[in-house]
Amino acid sequence: MNITQTISEVIQLSKSRIARDSAIVFAGNILSAVLGFVATVLITRTLGPAQFGLFSVALAVMMIASQLSDFGINTGLVRFASLYLKTDKLKAHLMFKVSLKVKLIVSMSIFLIGLLVSPSLAIYVFKKPELIVALRLAFMGAIGLSLMGYISTTLQARQSFAKFASINIINSGGKLALVGILVLVRNLNLFSALTSVITVPFMAFLIGSLIIPRDFLKVKGNEKESFRELFHFSKWILVSVFCVMIITRLDILMLGHFSDSKTVGIYSAAFGLAYFFPIFTGSFVTALLPEISKLSKKEHLKKYALKSLKLVFITAIFSSPLFFLAKPIILVIYGKEYLASVTILKILLVGFIISLLNQLMTLIAYSINKPKIGGCVNIIQLAFIFGGYSVVIPVYGALGVATINLLTRILGAGIIITYISLVVFGGGGSTKR
Repeated sequence: MNITQTISEVIQLSKSRIARDSAIVFAGNILSAVLGFVATVLITRTLGPAQFGLFSVALAVMMIASQLSDFGINTGLVRFASLYLKTDKLKAHLMFKVSLKVKLIVSMSIFLIGLLVSPSLAIYVFKKPELIVALRLAFMGAIGLSLMGYISTTLQARQSFAKFASINIINSGGKLALVGILVLVRNLNLFSALTSVITVPFMAFLIGSLIIPRDFLKVKGNEKESFRELFHFSKWILVSVFCVMIITRLDILMLGHFSDSKTVGIYSAAFGLAYFFPIFTGSFVTALLPEISKLSKKEHLKKYALKSLKLVFITAIFSSPLFFLAKPIILVIYGKEYLASVTILKILLVGFIISLLNQLMTLIAYSINKPKIGGCVNIIQLAFIFGGYSVVIPVYGALGVATINLLTRILGAGIIITYISLVVFGGGGSTKR
């Protein structure tokens, strides 16, 4: 690889619209994460371990319910609406309208089911009867998160990334403001904390509904056809959401089952520091998906694939200092007690870099209406990671978890790259199906 040419391409890329959009989303994500982190610290310190434990369980249920409410629609909406906005605005508007209806129906259905099952979940699953009210609030909050997600997805599809970032900041900033006020008036408890967290997404949705174009609400057309097209694509995204949802929580859950709390803390410390990579990759993919959705010719997708490989290579180069600084970073931030986190941090960093390649290649599958490959890869990864954790955690603990995590990401990247190379680039012509 010609380093001089690569550097020149990086400079050109940094001046592109995608780079600017990625920077906007990344800055918004960072600010939103900081605001949310401060709010969480206030809640943690005020409630105490026992009450915060109940809060965390309710919050986890709310996040899972909101992901189920998504129904895989978000990625499908970006995929088709961003394409049709350039070629067929009627179809794009129908996509916006149908997606909103699906979101409302699914989220309300999950809310009603949640109201009914909350007592059973609290008593028989979590064995904490005091969670009943909290879980019901959580299912209500999932509606707000789902609606706010619709606003964010609409802005992403329209490539209005400054407004996209603003909605996330409003959500985290609003949560911090409400929690801060409750702390000042000394009225922050489990109920008020949960109420604050579930109220703000509804507020963000209302604000967002004022800044997005609403002309799609009046459009007339074949909504059934739009739904079929959207669902045919999004059903595999839903599979991916389920798998990723489990994969991202399985490391801590299984480590907690097989190991002691100290081992969990060692791993969690390293993971927390490495997690800035998903913030970066998520920001880049958010900005890139609408652009890639417009590509149809194989030669264009091939150029994108080659640029993706270079981007991952460049990311690895610029990230290399972190491998040498991992030890001092761990010691300064966490102290000597977490020295065992150093090796784990290095392994996780490699894994997140490979995840960037996986995400970029998966966008090609989305562009050619083949989300099935992403869903299948996630199913294989889930089976591999569950089996791997079961074998290595009892022997190697946190180091084993990090290693299996890395191998899982390598497996996923290998499958998607092989598929793209053999199937997508196997012939000539257009790749749109």
